[in-house]
Amino acid sequence: MERGKLIAVVGGLALVVGAVVVLRVEPAPPTAAFERVLDDRVEHLPDDLPPRRPTDLVLTALDRTSLRATWAAGDRAGPGGFAVSWNGLERLVQGTETELVGLDPNAEVAVEVRALDRMGGRSEPVTARAVPRLAHDEAWADGLVMPLDVFDGPAALHPSRWRVFDGGADCLGLGRLNGPRLEVTCATVDLQSNVPLRLGTPADDGAVGRVVLTADGPVGEPGEDGELLVALLPEPFQDLGHIVPPHPPGSVVLRITPLGAEFEVGAGVPATRRVVPVESAVPPPAQGVRHRWELRVLPDAVVALRDGEVVAAAPVAVPWTSASPRLTFREARHTRVDSFGVGGSPESPAPASVVLLGPAAPEGDASSPGNVATQRLEHASSVRVVAAAVAARGGPITVELGSRSAPASFMPPAPEPGGHGPAVVYADFPLPWPEPNPRVRLRSPGGTTVFGAHLVVTDDEGADRPLPRLVDRGDPAPEVPKPSLSVVHESGPPGGTARVVVDLAEPRGREVAAVKGLELDLDGERLVALPVDGSAGGRHEFTVDLAGVPSGRHEVAVRVLPVDQRRDVRSAEQAFEIRPL
Repeated sequence: MERGKLIAVVGGLALVVGAVVVLRVEPAPPTAAFERVLDDRVEHLPDDLPPRRPTDLVLTALDRTSLRATWAAGDRAGPGGFAVSWNGLERLVQGTETELVGLDPNAEVAVEVRALDRMGGRSEPVTARAVPRLAHDEAWADGLVMPLDVFDGPAALHPSRWRVFDGGADCLGLGRLNGPRLEVTCATVDLQSNVPLRLGTPADDGAVGRVVLTADGPVGEPGEDGELLVALLPEPFQDLGHIVPPHPPGSVVLRITPLGAEFEVGAGVPATRRVVPVESAVPPPAQGVRHRWELRVLPDAVVALRDGEVVAAAPVAVPWTSASPRLTFREARHTRVDSFGVGGSPESPAPASVVLLGPAAPEGDASSPGNVATQRLEHASSVRVVAAAVAARGGPITVELGSRSAPASFMPPAPEPGGHGPAVVYADFPLPWPEPNPRVRLRSPGGTTVFGAHLVVTDDEGADRPLPRLVDRGDPAPEVPKPSLSVVHESGPPGGTARVVVDLAEPRGREVAAVKGLELDLDGERLVALPVDGSAGGRHEFTVDLAGVPSGRHEVAVRVLPVDQRRDVRSAEQAFEIRPL
């Protein structure tokens, strides 16, 4: 990346499975006719009310080549999703916002949104127009320390600005979001900024410091509760590996989930009497759509804003004047990060890089996680050894780096006397080093056990450190929604009935191929073929007369077929039981 681009149930119950939400239209997809079939034993419960027109369509912009469309669904609007049209393109979504990217910054864009029903019927549209360049307000960056970070390639994570805690896995990629942007690809990764947040004089909004982040999500795989943490960590906690609750003493953590945002604070952060009104009407963050988050530090509170609206607050006074911002991703695969900045007193980056150490091997009364390659210490001024360790007799721990040693300091809170869990310890050593490939050991009378260790190397400007490997992932291909299926047997002679519900709704997905129709089988026999005319999802209910069906276990299967035959058919199965009378 160019450095200049760092810009300034009765008988049986259901199984519920996830589905997805968005359509990206591609030219002339292959299709095939799909005829309606409804067995005489089956009733498709009707829903004859038409979808109502959406309201309150608003267009905003996070940069000069995009528009974010948001609207209100209203009563019965969009039970099967919404169709968003612009510049001759169309996208189907189930949520009430979407982002249009790659636009001409100076050309007016006309956007219209229609509600869909479950059979693909459409409402009248709501419309709005905007020019991306004029809709974008650049004042969001006022007061931030320049340059800002734009995550558009491996160089954006250079150790001069970031240290990456990813456990040595390939946890990062490049997704396409108005150009290449950093994408989280594994379950656990922490990005520690090397630009400190130093509190300054209050700004017009009262803030003495702030962290601003533009990202989508947090996105996660179906069944995962993805979360994104924006943490402020005082010394020495910025050198921890992955942070986990309880959070370090003195820390302030903004936790963002698909349900919303909340603050969590570490021990030793005093409470105040400050009352900050929170906007309760702001919906949860949409996944796959960028939002601008701000963590604002006031003298007597911390406040979180999303796109300028206050969504969380904590009445506390931070007990420090400087802290290190960290971005933490947990089960948030496919979340993409766009830009980042801090505001307060201007502060230069403190370059540092992370060196992971291997599994520890016992060496008498010591334990060693390995040696450090000489080249990883070149062009550096100091190194900190950080380890999770237990002293066998609860005694003091000494950290050795080659022929030098230093007493270990415990990161608060210190372990309880007689405690058996590991404590995080650290020790600092000056550089340059007089010997090659020094070995790291942790020693204590009676022995030590090391559960994990790493180095944080304070780099000089001439240090040449390896950049993280970023796999170019591009845009995810549209997928057919995977259905959730519920089957309930209602007893009654002869055989009773089965109530079957197929739900094509899942707010986690980014894009989904349009649905041509559903097929429903009972014990391998086709009962239903239901065209839905390119719908975006919705809920379908059927009753099945089970007269003549014997008692015992039976299986219902549903398949969701795409309009575009290049896409995969998605399916779900659910068993139920007819019990003998």
